[in-house]
Amino acid sequence: MRIAFPHMGNAYIPLKALVEELGLEAVVPPRPSQHSLKEGSKHAPEFVCLPFKVTLGDCIAALEMGADTLAMVCGMWACRFGYYGRTQHLILRDLGYRFESLLIGREQIGEVLEKLKNAVGRGWQKKLARALRLFRAKARAVDELERMAGEIRPREAVKGAADRLLETSLSRLEAASTLKEIRKRAEEARTAFLEIPLSEGPVARVRVVGELYVLLEPALNLDLVRRLAWNCRVEARPVLSTYRWLLHPVWLDPKLNLESYWARRKARPYLPQVLGGEEHMTMAGALTARREGYDGLIHALPLTCMPENICRTILPELCEKLDLPLLTLVFDEHTSPAGLDARLEAFADLLMAKKGKATREGRAHIRVDREPPCQGRKRNFA
Repeated sequence: MRIAFPHMGNAYIPLKALVEELGLEAVVPPRPSQHSLKEGSKHAPEFVCLPFKVTLGDCIAALEMGADTLAMVCGMWACRFGYYGRTQHLILRDLGYRFESLLIGREQIGEVLEKLKNAVGRGWQKKLARALRLFRAKARAVDELERMAGEIRPREAVKGAADRLLETSLSRLEAASTLKEIRKRAEEARTAFLEIPLSEGPVARVRVVGELYVLLEPALNLDLVRRLAWNCRVEARPVLSTYRWLLHPVWLDPKLNLESYWARRKARPYLPQVLGGEEHMTMAGALTARREGYDGLIHALPLTCMPENICRTILPELCEKLDLPLLTLVFDEHTSPAGLDARLEAFADLLMAKKGKATREGRAHIRVDREPPCQGRKRNFA
């Protein structure tokens, strides 16, 4: 089997390790680009959401590279993502491509295991167990590297230092073939990130909520996190991560499932019904943003996304009550980088002004209502 799967951020690193540890071949298509988006848009339904078009373009690229099996998560839930696999594979077969479908969902788990058993051969259970351990370790390491880069990027003294280190560290992590080597590469990267020189100056923190694929795929969100860091000195932290998306459905980290349950409980007063997407994480992320030290909220979603469009009607009033600045970004294939930059810069100016005003008012309050601080005492105005 030559298995291919669509891109979503750096998820290809643990997925490739999983496939190759089973003794199969992973076909990784090029990163999503304007060409792949154009190919996907050409053959997709007009009003389907943008992630469908991008992943369809990835599938076409993978088949052109010689993949004979396409893997995709599927399921029976309200969001259209559960039907991506079947619909895309029907479109591709109508275009003349011939391949095997590996549709991974609760309803097809027996069929998927049977196909893997036939492909892997004897001892497939032990190979699968080893592959899952490697898969989990790489997913956790990728998540940690992305988090450290996200924290340092808006504060770095030399622009691009964090990204260069991240690219090098991810390449080394991709080449690692044992758990010991993965831990070693992660520790080396951790040490190197701590050595990056930082600059002075205020940095605003923003939580990014919304649809999973828009949050995690830079080619789709026009590199939203980097744009905020480099152009606006804003640390943007998506409420979802590659690690969470990969491990949550297969229960390889029960903590993630508990967090999801908690998020649904938190969102229930606003969304009593499950919509099938990431709506509960969107609402819970907004409700806890202030308490966790964020200065603002960005809601990013693809055009026509049903779960996030429902959240979009709730968030403005909620954020007004929470005194939390909100920016809503809707992406489709016509989204302009220049227009996005203008909106991000205006939002960053608002955050910095609000942050500076709160700091000044806090200092004035201290001077009026409390005794003057002792001379020489260290004070943190961040």
